[in-house]
Amino acid sequence: MKILFVNHGGADSMGGGDGVQIRETAQRLANRGHQVVAVNSDQPDPREFDLVHIFNCRAPQSFEQQIAACRAAGVPTVVSPIWVSIPQAIWGSRGSMAVVNRLVQEPGAQADQGLRQLIGRELTVHLDDGSIEADGRGSRDMSWMKRVGALLQGVDGLLPNSFLELKAVQQDLHWCGDCFEIAHYGVDPRLFLDADPEPFRQKFGIQGPFVVQAGRIEPAKNQLMLCWALRNTNLPLVLIGKTRSWQGFADRCREILGNRLTIIDHLPQELLASAYAASSVHVLTSWMETCGLVTLEAALAGAPVVGSTFGHELEYLRNDCWWADPANPDSIRDAVVGAWQAGRTDQRPVRLKRRILEEFNWERTADATERLYERVLAKQR
Repeated sequence: MKILFVNHGGADSMGGGDGVQIRETAQRLANRGHQVVAVNSDQPDPREFDLVHIFNCRAPQSFEQQIAACRAAGVPTVVSPIWVSIPQAIWGSRGSMAVVNRLVQEPGAQADQGLRQLIGRELTVHLDDGSIEADGRGSRDMSWMKRVGALLQGVDGLLPNSFLELKAVQQDLHWCGDCFEIAHYGVDPRLFLDADPEPFRQKFGIQGPFVVQAGRIEPAKNQLMLCWALRNTNLPLVLIGKTRSWQGFADRCREILGNRLTIIDHLPQELLASAYAASSVHVLTSWMETCGLVTLEAALAGAPVVGSTFGHELEYLRNDCWWADPANPDSIRDAVVGAWQAGRTDQRPVRLKRRILEEFNWERTADATERLYERVLAKQR
C-alpha cells in the first residue's frame, strides 16, 4: 500500500501525541512493506496514493480543506479524530484559568464562590465570542461541529484511540458509521522502560524528589490549577513544555509557586524519559486528553501517575493511577500527595507498567491501523 498521512498545517509548531502517533505508526507500517509519506498540510495532494489517513479533526478549517482534496482526487480516506468533547473542554480550561487568576489577584468571598461554581459545574464562562456552560451549551458559535460531523460521516473509516473516544464522536458529532477500528496509543519500551534518571538530574541540577508534568504549558493542560492545588504543600514541581503561546499563563504559575517551580522547555525523548525516571509522580489533570500519552510514558518509566476524570484516560489507566477532578484543587492535591506517599513500589504503578508493556505498544497500533485499511480498500473493489 502507498499511504499518505496528513496532519493540519500548524502541527509542526504544536507538537503533541498526534505527531508521535504519526511517526511511530508510519515506522511500523514501513517495516511491514508499505510506503508511507507524512505531511503537515491543509491542502495535501493525494494523487498517486492508495489511501489517505488524516489525523485530528479538531482544526475545522484545515479538516474541511483536507477532505475536499481527498474527495477531488477520489482517494479512500481514513480519519483518526483525536477527539474530546471540545465545548466542555473549553469551558473547563478557560473557566479554571479565570477562577485561579481571580483567586490570585482578588482573593475573597467572590473568588471563593467562583471556585465553588467551577467545582459544581455551575459557572458560566464568558469569552470574547460568547458564553459557555459546563455542558457545552451557550451563545458561542459551535456550528463548526456540525460541519465536522457531516464530513466524518462521509469518510471511509474511523480510527479512534479508544472506545471512549469513539463514543464521544458518536455523541458529539453524531457519527453513525460501522467501519472503524480502535488503535490504542503505544509506548516505546526502548526509550521509556527503566530509563536512567541521572542524565536529567545532572543537566538540570535537580537532585531531590519532585512532581512532574510534561506537555505544552497552556490552559488546556491545566498547569495553573495544578500550581494552585500544590501551593500549600512543600512539593517541588517541574513543568516540561513550551510556553511561547501562553507566556502569561506560565508567569502566573511561577507567581503561585515561586522557587518551588521549575519550567523546562521541550526536551528530546531521551531526556524526557530520564525526567520521568527521576520524578516521584507524574500529573496530567488536563481538560484535553484523548489518552494522555505522556502519562503512559511516565508510567512505563515507573512513576506513579495522576490522571484527569475528564477525557478518555480511564480506558488506559483504569484503577492503576490516582484520579483527580481537574476543576477541584483539593482533589488534585489529595491525588498528588497520595501518589507521592505511595511511591514507585505501590501496586498501582507496578500494575500499570506491566499492562502498558502487554497492551499498549506501537505494533498493536499498527495492527489495528492495517486492519482498517484492508477493510476500507476491500469496499472499493
